[in-house]
Amino acid sequence: MHKTISGASGTPPLGDLHIALYRWALERGRLDPAKAAMRLGAPLADIDTAVRDLVKLHLLRPERDEHDKSDDLADPAGSPEDEALGYIPASPDAAAAHLAGPIEAEIQKHHREAERLRSHVMAMKPVFEESWQSHFMQNPIEHLTLLDTVRSTLARLSAGVRIEVAAAHPRLPPQEALEEGLARTAEVIDRGIQMRTLYPHSVLAHQYMQQHLTKMTALGALVRTTGHIPDRVIFFDWETAVIADQRTAGGEGAIAIRDPSLVDHLYRSWEGTWDSALPFTSAPSGVGYGSAKDELRRSIVQLLESGMKDEMAARRLTMSISSYRRHVTDIMSDLGAESRFQAGSYARRSGWFDH
Repeated sequence: MHKTISGASGTPPLGDLHIALYRWALERGRLDPAKAAMRLGAPLADIDTAVRDLVKLHLLRPERDEHDKSDDLADPAGSPEDEALGYIPASPDAAAAHLAGPIEAEIQKHHREAERLRSHVMAMKPVFEESWQSHFMQNPIEHLTLLDTVRSTLARLSAGVRIEVAAAHPRLPPQEALEEGLARTAEVIDRGIQMRTLYPHSVLAHQYMQQHLTKMTALGALVRTTGHIPDRVIFFDWETAVIADQRTAGGEGAIAIRDPSLVDHLYRSWEGTWDSALPFTSAPSGVGYGSAKDELRRSIVQLLESGMKDEMAARRLTMSISSYRRHVTDIMSDLGAESRFQAGSYARRSGWFDH
């Protein structure tokens, strides 16, 4: 079977004929194209082409008279028609060094220049940090209207956290954002920081979210789910809270809060939700609500009893209206209820709320 070793961009591929010629040169110490053509039974034109490829890759070098050595420096590839003495094999290590050496030297040059520029600019970092800390202390409530500003602020706070990051996320995050979030989680936990995160029960209906939360808990993060999370909030060391600002364009803005009383108030509210939330356990099949199913059904029954409209109830539980109505239908069927209000009464008599 004809085998071909693909070459990098701009380099010839290596096939069976190249391998046979290179082996011939290694075994005999030199290669005579005409003799190789007769012994291998290959056309001389094919031999010449393969030799050119091997010379270009510096696996062969022309063997010439002493008075022709100066020509080798000018044209190392040469031309088979001009070489009467044959070719000498070189080791792949030497050939690779000859080919890649100049490229690697150029990469090192750029790397040194990048480090020089980085060091030059980073000399201003202490000034930036001092100014930022001073600004934050003087502005205990800061409106972050641009998404890039939100991200950079979160990155700085995350880098400076010492004890804990605590968060609540009311909505299902997009799947493409989870890997980035997982990397940040790993970095924080690797520094010995505790991470606690709250999600609504509804996110558990999505298999990719189950997989993500399983990875988070494997890293050491503490994850719980609850029926309702009013808004997104992230706490850094109980000193700073960052909450979503829905009034900005696209709802991408945030408010960074460092006022001690306000942060304490928000944190105690978060702690209350955390205490009543359920620890995340992945569903046996990786799909479904797992241990949170009964809690979710109780939350739905409570909303049915309150008379809340479907649209508002679905929004409160962070699920689609169709999903909410499907849950309602299943609950009424399980309880044998003919009305939504009756479902609440039957659920209580059946002991759904005894816990």
